[in-house]
Amino acid sequence: MEMAEFLEVLKAPQSRRILEKLAAEDMSVETLVKKTKFSNQSIQLHLQPLMMAKLVSRSKSGFLRLNRTKFNQIADWFKLISN
Repeated sequence: MEMAEFLEVLKAPQSRRILEKLAAEDMSVETLVKKTKFSNQSIQLHLQPLMMAKLVSRSKSGFLRLNRTKFNQIADWFKLISN
C-alpha cells in the first residue's frame, strides 16, 4: 500500500474512529454501528476504502478485523524516517 493511499483513507475522522474500535476487538457491522453511533450507511461508506486499502478485512463469520500486519509495516516506515 502506498503511503499516500494510507493517509488518504485516514483523513476521514469516521474512518479513524472505526479503526480505533476495531483495534480493541473484532466485531460485526451491527456492533460497530452501536459502538460508534454512526449509521449503518455511514459505516458501510467508510468501510469500503478501509477494506480496499486492506486495513480492515471481514472474516468468514462476518466479523470485521483490523489488519495489524499493514499497520505494523506502516509503523516500521514511520520509525525508519523518524530516526
